[in-house]
Amino acid sequence: MESEQSFADVIEDLLKAKKNGALYVAVVETSEDLIRMYFKEGQIYHLRYGMALGNDCLDILEYYNLYSATFFEGIKAPDKPAADLPSTDKIMARIKLMNKKIKVK
Repeated sequence: MESEQSFADVIEDLLKAKKNGALYVAVVETSEDLIRMYFKEGQIYHLRYGMALGNDCLDILEYYNLYSATFFEGIKAPDKPAADLPSTDKIMARIKLMNKKIKVK
């Protein structure tokens, strides 16, 4: 069953559960790419959208309308996080300010 939730709340639930895996997020604007957020030991480990990585990806998220998200348990994160990836707390603070809604499957 699909429900609409705050994007920040979806991420916080994954962090609290100390999940390992990947959250794939589709955007409304036509794109072949998905926003990919990887979790490792309950922290945001890697973030990318197309060629944008880490902080660059976070910088452009506010300009996109999010559509839906699906979490895949156990998907391995890339070997190295983006060099400029902010801490999970800083990422969450920025995502909360965006106040975006998302459909969750």
